[in-house]
Amino acid sequence: RTWNDFLTLPTMKCTIGDASVKGLSGTMYVGNGRLRADYVVSDEGVSSSFHTIVYEEGSAYTWADTIDFAQKSVLNLGDNSTEANLFSISRCKRIWNLDPEMFVLPIGKDFREKGAPLPTEYDENGNLFPEEVAPEE
Repeated sequence: RTWNDFLTLPTMKCTIGDASVKGLSGTMYVGNGRLRADYVVSDEGVSSSFHTIVYEEGSAYTWADTIDFAQKSVLNLGDNSTEANLFSISRCKRIWNLDPEMFVLPIGKDFREKGAPLPTEYDENGNLFPEEVAPEE
């Protein structure tokens, strides 16, 4: 898929989930060159909820509910990208209208450019350190 292909997609509601990706499920909405995905990633009894909004110009914003993660990046529909993989494991059906409110970013989130260090670090077990004890780089 190319960016132009994405911009011309009809308004759709998609179910995210596929046997090939264990522990991933959710819903994605596409229309008018925008995308909204709400999904849960579960692994070994731990679940995290994530949200992604993509705007017409190709900016993608992803944030999590339970961990300190808010990232801004450029939409990538290339092979093996997160976005292309979301499409590949989604089953979509045509719908006729989308609530514009679903494309409003949450207030109070500090979206960092992809590749910028996160404000908190993880220990060797993948647990978040509180910010005040995060190790110095």
